[in-house]
Amino acid sequence: MVSRKKQLRKKQWEEIDLTNFKLLPSAKPPFFHGSTVRKATQYLWNKKLRPTVLEQQENKCCICNWIPKNASELRRLHLHEIEIYDFENKVCHLIEIKLICRECHSFQHIGRTQSVLNKKQWEDLMQHFIKVNNCSPDVDFDLVLAKSLQSEGYFEAQRKLTSGMTIEERMKLAKEPVRFTINPGIPLAEELRMHLMKRKLLYDGSYQ
Repeated sequence: MVSRKKQLRKKQWEEIDLTNFKLLPSAKPPFFHGSTVRKATQYLWNKKLRPTVLEQQENKCCICNWIPKNASELRRLHLHEIEIYDFENKVCHLIEIKLICRECHSFQHIGRTQSVLNKKQWEDLMQHFIKVNNCSPDVDFDLVLAKSLQSEGYFEAQRKLTSGMTIEERMKLAKEPVRFTINPGIPLAEELRMHLMKRKLLYDGSYQ
């Protein structure tokens, strides 16, 4: 028999409507941690791509609409990489770059965020989450997080990785560098591709 507590949890899960949230927590699969186009093309990214994206997206967070008041605050706007992951070939497909503020960006890497913030910092960040989403202060963040990751296919992708490969295959793949593809619609896409190609990090296939 299902316990009353489990029944309540299930009801709460079913009642969460992610479409009501402008800001949702996300997470990068551990298999791809530390591997980004930004790190692989850092000089080009910082000197040319960032100014281009700032101008195109009008120096405004695409989630909460925050706009910096001065040049110093401009550093609080980050370029966030929207990626799709190919576990079988260990490829990260960069499909879009969005301009978001530091606080909203914290929720896009929620695993790291939760591990480095102290209690006060976390409480302040949760106030940002509540304000942006105009939701109740009593929102069950753990349920929102779990449902958001499920909707992204995060758990399913991890399951496929562990069930579809032998230990030997996973160990062999783990030693290989992450490779990338670049959506042609991204600013400076061809220059990014050339930098990746020189470093032998450009995948010669495409996302299907």
